[in-house]
Amino acid sequence: MSRKKDYLGMDVFGVLSQTNRSATPTTTAIDAELFGALGKVDMHRLSASPVNLLDIYPDPTQPRRTIPHVLRGFWNGDGRSLPEVFKQWVKAVERERGSKFDIELHLNAKEDIERNDQPGPLEENLLGLIELAVSIRIDGLTNPITVAPMGLKYRLETGERRWLAYNLLYIYTKDDAYSRISARTVDRVNVWRQAAENNARSNLNAISRARQFAMLLMDLIHEERGIEFIPMDKFEHEQEFYAQVSDGTNLRVPRGTSERLLAASGLRNKNQVSLYRRLLELPRSVWQIADDLNWTEYFIREMRERVQNDEAAFIELANRTAREKGYRPPVDDASKPSAAKASKVSSAARASSTLVPGSRQYYTKLTKVMSKTGVGKQSYNQQALDMIRELRSWLDEQERTIRRYDG
Repeated sequence: MSRKKDYLGMDVFGVLSQTNRSATPTTTAIDAELFGALGKVDMHRLSASPVNLLDIYPDPTQPRRTIPHVLRGFWNGDGRSLPEVFKQWVKAVERERGSKFDIELHLNAKEDIERNDQPGPLEENLLGLIELAVSIRIDGLTNPITVAPMGLKYRLETGERRWLAYNLLYIYTKDDAYSRISARTVDRVNVWRQAAENNARSNLNAISRARQFAMLLMDLIHEERGIEFIPMDKFEHEQEFYAQVSDGTNLRVPRGTSERLLAASGLRNKNQVSLYRRLLELPRSVWQIADDLNWTEYFIREMRERVQNDEAAFIELANRTAREKGYRPPVDDASKPSAAKASKVSSAARASSTLVPGSRQYYTKLTKVMSKTGVGKQSYNQQALDMIRELRSWLDEQERTIRRYDG
């Protein structure tokens, strides 16, 4: 089935012919225009050359997540921990299917992998990665990844799944041919290039698209207002990083950038912007389940409306729906942070403890919390008071510092 509808109107770099804009593009034309555009923008790219897998570090903010959330606790963010990740992934698949899963047999396949009639979510995700690895083993890597220098190492810009597939082949075949991967070097990681490749290769699920939208909006707001958003490693959970732009009242889309943002993020209109912004504030457990199970935005929204926006009921319904689909987290995952412990702290409270008083982000959060205070809203009232006390203490300290200037 043609995917050309995914590309209509997606002129991220403004290079499509003006005379042909009204015509429906062919898949071939789309490919030529899109990747030709990438080439025009990146004339400074070097030729592809082999790079050691262990010298490459994935971009933690990359919208698409290949490794499921239930396994990410085993990953320290580089290739050295991937043998343990794949080992635990296979064990999780075996628990899910109730039988042995021979990953080496699948990796050595000479043709399409024979699947179970209804593979579970974790098996489906792993099989997708294995199929890419088998394709690379048989046909080679047809499209190099892109990386940006990071000291003596590299930050992965595009091609995380290809990099993971190479790691999978190297770990299980021990063939040195897979210890290095062909990569093109760019000056720096570019979120717009990432978005172009994500949209070109396959549809993102709702959570991945929400991440992508957030990254692009952060870039636009930084460009317009100079706002420096808090890095991901300062947050307890990755969702909180993207949620920094969940407030559409104080962090609006910069004037004149809406069409560019819609095209690059794969959204159709301003209404979808609001819907995907709302995803940035999902309960953490729902965010993770929806990402691992590739739920659509409509499916998530319909589920939330079914319980009349009751958050506790929403979480329970999401978990029950996931269990019915065979979704099971690993049971021997002692190395991961306690999700139960983390869930006792509200997302807003975690964010307020990370935001710095005096910053625009802090003011935005305080304004948002205060708008939700009122009779019977004890949690929001208490959170607002805590933030006000924190801000007052910060202001007192600033006043004392300024007074010292005058002797």
